[in-house]
Amino acid sequence: MSHLNSFQLINSSQHGFTKGRSCLTNLLEFMEGITSDLDSGNSLDLVYLDFAKAFDKVPYRRLSKKLEAHGIGGFVLRLIENWSSNRRQRVGING
Repeated sequence: MSHLNSFQLINSSQHGFTKGRSCLTNLLEFMEGITSDLDSGNSLDLVYLDFAKAFDKVPYRRLSKKLEAHGIGGFVLRLIENWSSNRRQRVGING
């Protein structure tokens, strides 16, 4: 994170995985923008996207190359590459 922050590689609109920001702060910022526009009398159009299984479609080789191009390498890059290859998930309920 210090590398990403020092080279300003994280956009200010990014809320996940950043200190002091979360899905909740993302939602609050979004709602503040909507409320402000509506209070100003502006009309709005919203588009909802379903990102179900989005991470199953990530081109991980391309992601790895981009991370490397931004100066991320060594152990961290290998950790990300290992996590993104041959992985499986499952949800357990009541044990």
